[in-house]
This record gives sequence, structure tokens and C-alpha cells, in this order.
Amino acid sequence: MRKYTLNRWNWSERAKKWVYVQNIKGKRVYKYRKEPPKEFEKLVVRLSELNKRLMATEESKKKDEIFKEMMVLSQKMQSMR
Repeated sequence: MRKYTLNRWNWSERAKKWVYVQNIKGKRVYKYRKEPPKEFEKLVVRLSELNKRLMATEESKKKDEIFKEMMVLSQKMQSMR
């Protein structure tokens, strides 16, 4: 069984839900929800905005900067899985 990261939202493939895990008095407490957490939704919106800027930008250096920022956001989203 996968150990979820404490004090943040994680995606559970098994439950097909988001799970928030806390350690309270030495025990793991799980909270489930079907809708994605606000922080995940914010990352999706930001990633979409950056993608639009990337497509509209002609300058190579600027594209590299935008792409790097997109990768950071993508990694944050992946860590929630």
C-alpha cells in the first residue's frame, strides 16, 4: 500500500478520490473528496495561462523561461498523484 504524503492532498487511484492525510496523536487521519482541491485547480489554470503565452511567444529565450515555469508547475501537480 502506498504511503501518502502528510498534510497535503494526494490522488488515490484505488479510491478514485482525493485524500488528505494528517497525523493526529500518532494516527493517520484520512479525509476524502471527489472534487480536486483548490490548489490543484489553481495549478491547472496557471498552467493553461502559461501554455497560451508559450504558443503566442516568438522569442526563443522567452519560450524557454515559460517552459521551465510550466515544468515546475507540472512537477507540483505530479507530486499530488
